[in-house]
Amino acid sequence: MELSQSDKYLIVVGIIFCIALAVLSPYIASGDPDGLEKSAEDAAVGEDVEAPVMESPFPDYTYEPLDKLGEIGVLIFGGLITLVLGLGIGYALKKSE
Repeated sequence: MELSQSDKYLIVVGIIFCIALAVLSPYIASGDPDGLEKSAEDAAVGEDVEAPVMESPFPDYTYEPLDKLGEIGVLIFGGLITLVLGLGIGYALKKSE
């Protein structure tokens, strides 16, 4: 199945939007923890409860030596990894049909 020109355009616009969001998010995101991190703090769950299975390569979505630029890079890197994995799964499912 070949992608139509409008589908290709939509994919390109989506990728550009995701990159723009990754560039802007370190500047517009709240510094206060929320979600899972906030719930863990409220429940007084310490970070040393269990040994992690593996250490996070980029804790708190950042690369410390580069400050804000590191956050942007890590977010773009994560988005690209997600895109590549999604495309790989899509191609694998397409070939299995």
